Amino acid sequence: MSVKGFFFITFFVLSKLTFTQDTLKYVLDEITIKSGLVLEAKQVIKIDSRNIEKSDASSVDELAIYIPSVKIQTNSRGENLYYIRGAGERQIALFFDGAPINVPWDNRIDLSLIPTEAIGEMTITKGIPSMIYGANTPAGVVNIQSKEYCDEMSKGKISTQFGQNNFQRYSGYWLDGNKNFSYLLSTSYKNTKGYNLPVSYSDSNNLSQQRINSYSKSINTFGKVTYNFTNFSNLGLSISYIDSKKGVPPETDVEQIRYWKYPDWKKLGINLNGVQELEKDKNSFLTYSFSFTKFNMQIDQYADITFSNIDDIERDNDYIYYGRLIYTKLFGVNHLFKFSGSGYTTTHKEDFLSSSYIEDKYSQNLYSVGCEYEFIQPTYSIILGGSFDGVSTPSTGPHPAREPFSDYSAYSAFVYSFSPSFSTKFNIGRKTRFPTLRESYSGALGKFVINPDLKAENALTTEISADYKYSLGKTNLSVFLTYLKDGIIKTKIAGGKSMRINKDNIRTFGIELTTSLTPFENLYCNVNLTLMNTYAKNNEGEYKDTLDNRPDFLGAIIVDYYFLNGFNINTELTFKGNEYQYVYDKFKKMNSYILLNLRLSYKFKLDNSKSLEAFIRFNNIFDKLYFHQWSLPEAGRQIWFGASLDF
Repeated sequence: MSVKGFFFITFFVLSKLTFTQDTLKYVLDEITIKSGLVLEAKQVIKIDSRNIEKSDASSVDELAIYIPSVKIQTNSRGENLYYIRGAGERQIALFFDGAPINVPWDNRIDLSLIPTEAIGEMTITKGIPSMIYGANTPAGVVNIQSKEYCDEMSKGKISTQFGQNNFQRYSGYWLDGNKNFSYLLSTSYKNTKGYNLPVSYSDSNNLSQQRINSYSKSINTFGKVTYNFTNFSNLGLSISYIDSKKGVPPETDVEQIRYWKYPDWKKLGINLNGVQELEKDKNSFLTYSFSFTKFNMQIDQYADITFSNIDDIERDNDYIYYGRLIYTKLFGVNHLFKFSGSGYTTTHKEDFLSSSYIEDKYSQNLYSVGCEYEFIQPTYSIILGGSFDGVSTPSTGPHPAREPFSDYSAYSAFVYSFSPSFSTKFNIGRKTRFPTLRESYSGALGKFVINPDLKAENALTTEISADYKYSLGKTNLSVFLTYLKDGIIKTKIAGGKSMRINKDNIRTFGIELTTSLTPFENLYCNVNLTLMNTYAKNNEGEYKDTLDNRPDFLGAIIVDYYFLNGFNINTELTFKGNEYQYVYDKFKKMNSYILLNLRLSYKFKLDNSKSLEAFIRFNNIFDKLYFHQWSLPEAGRQIWFGASLDF
């Protein structure tokens, strides 16, 4: 791969290979190919459109309640991020229709600004995934799929929501087509002055109940066209645009408080993807996707909590070209090969008011080439895979450049079916995560000292799980163990600033339980619980050093009941405990919490194709004080209502 702006970047796509429930044997006619990723031989959590609509979520971060072992982390920059099994957002890849959501400069994206209107389903793979996902995925992958045309579903929907602090949200989509051609158009608008703090919270700098500087505003549009040449060959093109602005609530108990606003947060994405059948017998496919993303962001830093005097301004511009190509070949019914190449080239430009807007330019090229082999038998399946990953940084702003470096990744899995209702899975893998440009070279408006000598993280993960299906539902129990070598963490140094360094070894051990039950036709229950133990190795070689943002336990219980007359009641219980945050050169314990949400709705059937639903939602009913990050209190009791028309 060339390093001077010449981007080869072959992008991906995937084939969703479906096991029959009773034999684990691939049935060729059931292979469905999308621009998403392969469903591997390990537990994959799926969030369908039903759960997305029930959540009333206006952004992707609000869907975390449905994902076991996932917690929302609000950082000091005001960004909402996913943490999976204690692993940070930089160790997780997020895709929308095959295009990456993460911005490579920091491998982050503020999920509170990613809307949900166009989402048809989400799948989450935890731990080291298939090699075809490419580099930098040691903790898992979140794959979001847009809505797809189906004769049986409603073609359109219009929704409105209203709540406290002038919360307003208007959204809608239209989906139409036929077996050869379909299109999707969606749009949304959200505006709020902020959220209220719990009554029990007091702060002399936040005298009103409304959280200071917690406003946000966002406009989103999305369009997609798909053409099916045959049942196994198709081509799709999508365009998305998000225009947002928001405030960052200031921290309340730290040495250097950030007084920030984002007056400009814009993201444009163009994605071309498709599948080409290479043989008439449907035994081989070429899956591809290419995307371009333009991301613009401005941070206004103020001198104090009055937000009246600007201290500095940062302007960021990112350009990302990403691609993946996958060749899939099936030999008979027992042997499956996949070959993939993926990567991106990205350019980040930034300038600051304090330096008279002199622009610094950073660039990075990342690539991954890999292959996988699957041996399939009636009662078991074996998967072996590997990849070679590399990165180079041609431009590093005013800082000295570093040499390109590379590493390998490997993955294996074994699946055994004892019966149609009981199966076990064992997998083990090694995955590399290269440091981002921001981790190595950004001073974060004076808060960090750069460290261009950061080494890549290496994760070794093993997991064993059991799936049991029964008449009322299904249960999964997973045990996982991860050793992270050279994990990148934040530490305090002289002068009160922070610096990112490599921690020799970090160990995470955990148990995860998920259960879905339908004891009655109109009653649905979902329970997920995760217990974790995460420590770093100390100077004596023992795993006793505490780490931040790794709770010992977290989970959720969701109960959804439909009455025959159209009335519905949905309850959501979430809990988290024993979590620490690194503050003032020491760890402080975060408060444990249990939160209860309640949603009441009634659906009116207008005719065979139209229905109107009205709802009211109460989040954090008991007005509990809780934190995702030290010194950043989250919302107290929230109430909003709305209606949606399906047609």
